[in-house]
Amino acid sequence: MKETFLLLITFISINVISAQNFDYQTDFEKLVEQSKDSESPNNYEKLKAEFIQNGENFTKEKVVTLMAGQTASEFYDAYGMIDMERSYQVADRFPSDTIHKYADQFLKIYPVNFSLNYGLWKTYEKDNDKDNAEKFKKRFELIAESILSTGNGTNEKPYFVISPIDGQVLIRLYYKKEIGMMGSGNDPNGNFVDILEMVDGENSKSLNFVIAHAMGLFKKQLKEAQENETEDKYEIDENGKVILKKKNGN
Repeated sequence: MKETFLLLITFISINVISAQNFDYQTDFEKLVEQSKDSESPNNYEKLKAEFIQNGENFTKEKVVTLMAGQTASEFYDAYGMIDMERSYQVADRFPSDTIHKYADQFLKIYPVNFSLNYGLWKTYEKDNDKDNAEKFKKRFELIAESILSTGNGTNEKPYFVISPIDGQVLIRLYYKKEIGMMGSGNDPNGNFVDILEMVDGENSKSLNFVIAHAMGLFKKQLKEAQENETEDKYEIDENGKVILKKKNGN
C-alpha cells in the first residue's frame, strides 16, 4: 500500500513538473501523449471542459498543458483557421451578432484560441456586458502570460504558440506594439520558428515562436491535397495565410 502511494505521488509529480518547467524540446510530446490518456490529469477533454467552465481561473501551467493537447485535437487546423482568427482580432469592426454567431461552437472545439478570447472580450465590452467582458479579458491575458512562461523569445528558447499568428497577436494586441520585420527559421534543435520584430524604439527586438507542430500538420495536409489535386499548388504568404494556386493560373 505504501509503495503504491509513493508511486502515485511520483506519477503526479512528473505530470506537474513537466508543465511547470515547460521546455518544448523535452516536454511538448510528453504533454501531447498525456492529453490522449483518459486517466491522466492532463487529459485534453477533461481540461477543455474545465477551461470552458472557468478558464479564467486556470494556472499558466494548466493552460500550457491544454495548449499542447489542443495540437493533437481532431479539430486542430493551424493554417485553416487563420482567416477566422483574424476576424476575431478586429471584432470591434463587426456587429456583435456576427461575432457571436459561431463563438459558442468555436469555444467548444478551441477554447484556448488566443484571437477568439480577445474578440469575445472586445465584443462583450461593446455590448456593455461587464461580467463576460472581464471573464474573456482575463482569459486573453492568461493565455498571453502562459505563452510567455514557455520561453524567453530567443532562438534558443522560443515561445510555444498554437496558431502560426499567435506571435502577431501577442505583439499587437497584448503588448500593443508594431511588428517590423517578419521571417522564419529553425531553433538550435531544428524546430521551425516564426521570427517577428517587436518595434519599440531603442528596445526593439526579435521574438521567436516555435510552430513546428503547426508546420508539421500543414505539410501533412499539403501532401494529402497534392495527392488529390496534383495540378494545384499550395503556398504560405508572409502573413501565414495558405494560398491555393491553380496550375492554370487561377
